[in-house]
Amino acid sequence: MIRKEKQKMSFKMMPTVLLAVCLIYSAAMAQESSTSNRRTYSRADFVNVDGSSLADKIARAVNQFKGTKAGETVWLAYHFPARDGLTIGPFSGTIYRDEDGIRLERRDDPQGAAVFLLTDTSGARPIFTRVKLLSLNEPYLFENRAVYWLGNIDVGESLAQLEAIKRENPEDKAVVRGVLRAISVHNSPRVVPALKEVAQKEANIEFQRYAISSLSRVETKESVDALIELYDALNVDAAKEEVITGLSRSSERRATDKLLTIARNDSNPKLRQAAVRRLSSSQGSRFSVNWN
Repeated sequence: MIRKEKQKMSFKMMPTVLLAVCLIYSAAMAQESSTSNRRTYSRADFVNVDGSSLADKIARAVNQFKGTKAGETVWLAYHFPARDGLTIGPFSGTIYRDEDGIRLERRDDPQGAAVFLLTDTSGARPIFTRVKLLSLNEPYLFENRAVYWLGNIDVGESLAQLEAIKRENPEDKAVVRGVLRAISVHNSPRVVPALKEVAQKEANIEFQRYAISSLSRVETKESVDALIELYDALNVDAAKEEVITGLSRSSERRATDKLLTIARNDSNPKLRQAAVRRLSSSQGSRFSVNWN
């Protein structure tokens, strides 16, 4: 009796089990179908847009994209005059360093530097919701969104556009971070003063640190001078620590000297310790450090 009862229960459960299997199979097939219908765009698929200025090209690209009825968001991208010694992608910069002072660095070709603007076209005017700095020398793929290529843009126009995007998105961390990072690689004397001004006047400490970090990536004498001036002018420990980190990235002798001064004389023990750590980690790779 017990065995027969169990068999009856098993037969009763079979429709439920079969239904569950069918649902799982259907969900898997739907997901596979969705994945197979996903469009991926490469560099060869970029849509070229002509125009007399950056603003004109943006307007033309948006109108052209709206005409395709392919969605509400699209990437608008362009090249700009970039400085030498770039570190853009995840595989650039210092990738090897050892205790014997040997290091390996990879820099990006400035001709490949490009700004990508994720653009919401659903309203009366385009809204930029993301700003990314990418190297066109890398085989990036763009899923589900086309890329409209605006060509080569004058450095002044590019900087003005990025600064306008920051003003329009004063509280958006992702946008502000992307804007400041992109500004830092432009080949223009306006870059250091612009980033320094943000670091001085920005009320949001996190944004202030973004500006300092971006400034340290410029890696010029002018950027080191700006970092030193910022350290002496700022009164927030977190911002000062970011300056210390930035100075430690520099190959300028003045940067090391400033770190030594902080390590020896700063009234804040936390900042003295931060400077000592940075000096210790970089000692031997660029300059000999005299602690006496």
